[in-house]
Amino acid sequence: MLRSMTGYSRVEAQEAGFALTVSIRGTNHRFLDTQLRLPSSLDPLEPVVRKLVKEHVTRGHVEITVGLASLESEELEIDRKLLAAYLKGYQTLKQEFGAAAEPDLMALLHVPGLIVGGNGKVAPEKFELIRQALEHSVDEALERLNQMRVREGESLERDLKARLGRLEALRVSVSKLAEKAPELYRQRLEGRVRELAADVEMDGARLAQEVAYLASRSDITEELTRFQSHLDQVRQLLGESSEVGKKLDFLLQEMNREANTLLSKTTDVPEVGLEITRQAIEMKTEIEKLREQAQNIE
Repeated sequence: MLRSMTGYSRVEAQEAGFALTVSIRGTNHRFLDTQLRLPSSLDPLEPVVRKLVKEHVTRGHVEITVGLASLESEELEIDRKLLAAYLKGYQTLKQEFGAAAEPDLMALLHVPGLIVGGNGKVAPEKFELIRQALEHSVDEALERLNQMRVREGESLERDLKARLGRLEALRVSVSKLAEKAPELYRQRLEGRVRELAADVEMDGARLAQEVAYLASRSDITEELTRFQSHLDQVRQLLGESSEVGKKLDFLLQEMNREANTLLSKTTDVPEVGLEITRQAIEMKTEIEKLREQAQNIE
């Protein structure tokens, strides 16, 4: 079962006179990268949240924002140090650029972290209740995130399988075209010999040797065999559930290498060479699309 690395979830809860919100956003990343935004009063709980993330997610950028507001008071506490820093910055810009307008205090109140509901602090006797509520909310939000990631993963899997089917068809087609090359080489050489020396008897053994030599230079049997092996491994990989994205990207690199070799060894017999080239290029296009999709798989 594949899981996408993108998704979003949000959970709200109330406990001990506080409103708790947990929102999680997942995006692509080569490794597990967790970014937390916690109220200062909950900073001691950061290790708890990170541990929960590792239990639910193996790869991706995970951004978690936790909000905590008191339900018992309408008073607001302003972070005066933060406000002073913004005002100082404004004065610097005013002096440097000669701005005449005064700072918009109402706009400043929307600066993240400048104000908090109530006094923004949790009494010691309530901290354990808040910890339990936070742990439960984060766990639930991660579950919802993964549900969304699984739904997106199902869509990705359908697209991957369709493209793998197209690659399989192209491999079979190229293989059939390549089988015609030796006979076409023979016909081509016979025609050239007749043009050059119509009255000279053809040496059948020498002609066979030349045909075998030319055919061996453009033989792609090994490349097609390895390509099929990679296709089989990818299909098997799609049934796994851990670190599929990294393994898939590696296999697709190998498949792309085989497609490049097909192009470099394309026969110069026009009857099949041009079509093999076209289909090898289509292979590379499909592989590139697969690699783009793999970047979003956990």
